[in-house]
Amino acid sequence: MGMVRYPLPISKAMTDRAYLPVYTWNGGVFGDDVYLAKTNVLVDDQGRGDYPWRNQDDKRIALGTTFANDVARARGAIDPNEPYPDISSPAEPAPTITSLSPNTAVAGSPGPLAVVITGTNFTQWSKVVAGGAEVLSAKYVSPTKMTILMNPQVSVPGVITVYVWDHNVASATSNFTYT
Repeated sequence: MGMVRYPLPISKAMTDRAYLPVYTWNGGVFGDDVYLAKTNVLVDDQGRGDYPWRNQDDKRIALGTTFANDVARARGAIDPNEPYPDISSPAEPAPTITSLSPNTAVAGSPGPLAVVITGTNFTQWSKVVAGGAEVLSAKYVSPTKMTILMNPQVSVPGVITVYVWDHNVASATSNFTYT
């Protein structure tokens, strides 16, 4: 048997440039597709293929038109396994918060603190916002209970507002105080 010599000879096909398209996707804000949600796709590295309008409001501005509000159906996101709403569908009920337990903590104290949110109209798609940011540790327990983790170790004394967001409807705020 003959011996194979390395490196193998380099052919012209191995050195010719090949065009490989680049697809860059970025998404926007979940929710209101008229004003908030922006998305685009850059189809190639030469800048071709970028959509000129990234949401309905950009399109309205570019065309110089106005929108009519859609009042025929309840607003809000459609979640997995949820039927598509029609004109006879009731509006999603707003979540409410009746209490936070505990609702105070000592700023700088160690460890995360489990806070139970009691209220109504919570779903598995409910989100909790505290201090203006979504709480990623939020857990749905039941239609009347959710839990979150607060971190007093990195906090300063003050009041943080907490609310529950579900189907683009927010509850009234409740206060959590760091002393």
